[in-house]
Amino acid sequence: MRVLLLQPRSKALGFGEMIRAEPLGLEMVAGGLEPRHEVLLCDLRVQGEGELRRALRDFNPHVCGISCSWSVDHSATLELARAIKALRAATFIAVGGVHATLSPEGFPPPVDAVVIGEGEDTFAELVEALEGRRPLEEIPGLALNDGGGRHLTHPRPLLEDLDSLPFPKRLRFKRGAGYYMGFQRPLALVETSRGCPYRCSFCAVWQFYRGSYRAKSPERVVEELERIEDPFVLFVDDNFLADPQRAEEIALLIRKRGIRKRYTFQARSDSIVRYPELLRLWREVGLKGVFIGFEGVTDEDLRALRKGSSVTDNDRALFFLKGLDIDVWASFIVEPDFTREDFRRLKEYVRSRGVKTPSFSVLTPLPGTKLYEERKGELTTSDYDLFDIAHAVLPTRLPLGQFYEEFCGLYRAAYSSWELIMEGIGAWIKGFPLLDLLKMLRSAKRLSDPAYYLEGHRRNHPSFGGTVAPQRPGESFTWPQGRSAPRPGRAS
Repeated sequence: MRVLLLQPRSKALGFGEMIRAEPLGLEMVAGGLEPRHEVLLCDLRVQGEGELRRALRDFNPHVCGISCSWSVDHSATLELARAIKALRAATFIAVGGVHATLSPEGFPPPVDAVVIGEGEDTFAELVEALEGRRPLEEIPGLALNDGGGRHLTHPRPLLEDLDSLPFPKRLRFKRGAGYYMGFQRPLALVETSRGCPYRCSFCAVWQFYRGSYRAKSPERVVEELERIEDPFVLFVDDNFLADPQRAEEIALLIRKRGIRKRYTFQARSDSIVRYPELLRLWREVGLKGVFIGFEGVTDEDLRALRKGSSVTDNDRALFFLKGLDIDVWASFIVEPDFTREDFRRLKEYVRSRGVKTPSFSVLTPLPGTKLYEERKGELTTSDYDLFDIAHAVLPTRLPLGQFYEEFCGLYRAAYSSWELIMEGIGAWIKGFPLLDLLKMLRSAKRLSDPAYYLEGHRRNHPSFGGTVAPQRPGESFTWPQGRSAPRPGRAS
């Protein structure tokens, strides 16, 4: 059968132009379908709507799979499904990913099915059933839409052996397009494990994997690395150091086989502090950067998020990694009830510790998380276009305009426009595409401009009212009728 797999364009405000990662989930599904089926994979963030029209016209797919792992992609996914059905009514449409799995009720017709959980086996069996005209009800792991409404098939057990997974069918584009993380380009993603043993309240991933942690063998991981031509690799594991012995074995195999790449992975600060020699080994074999969820600047903040680590762990990890000349990508969560003093304290923490590349997200109860269950009654909107962890979807203590002014001030304090421009010029001299450089600078400007955040509320809610013109520091913006934020439980 002919299978079209689609990654929709994102509506997220955040780092879209500065970090664009390949659609690894779809690539792995594609790897499991070939050579039995003819597969076409389109990333609409790179290829555009024209490629979709050509694919529907020339490829004429029997089945279309759309990825919806992020809540902010929900409306784009439904728009794609409607457009495809309007042109190819007979095409069977299935949606999968983290958000789709945890909120399947949000995908009515024209979506025909939602793949629940890990998609490689489920989607392959779905295509086989459609080809052989078997009842879809026999396939575990589906939510089916039909004339009788929506119903779930039997749950599918988690995969026991991750080494049995297919190698991904990777999308690659000409130089100047494709996938990157800042100036790291071209960039490949590699998954070495699934799940996380920790239970952070804001995280949906451990819910998606049902609280499990499973890993591929070091040999399987290194075999995949040997197949990758890209010089930069981002390991997408939620906690790469969850099994330190396995992480050590992977590094030793990389060194033994002489693989030369620059690596970035995600890790907890307490793991970094606990295993310093392991980080030194990884630095030796090419570790360039580490993503760490610092999240808060007090232990009370971290306890509220059920993080299970401390500010002392964060400080020690940052100091240690900087000593090894390893980049630290530190992320912080901004609570909607932040006061100006809270913003000042966060800004001072970043400055005093010399955090070079911080990122800031607004606390967002994503569907499927413990946080969502605890605070869904407080949500000011049900519009997932605003669930990009950059917009406030819970009531803010400050008037919304002041909240975004303070939020953007975090970026303005952390990143010098002059330094960004000079760094960009240096990258351009070394061959970085000028057009992509300009896009990155535009994205950075948006992150530090409150008008873009307020425009998201106005665009998605015409009744929002008020002006969204850029504000001067100190100017305030109020919700209609003078409210600081909409009442809990009502759409903004």
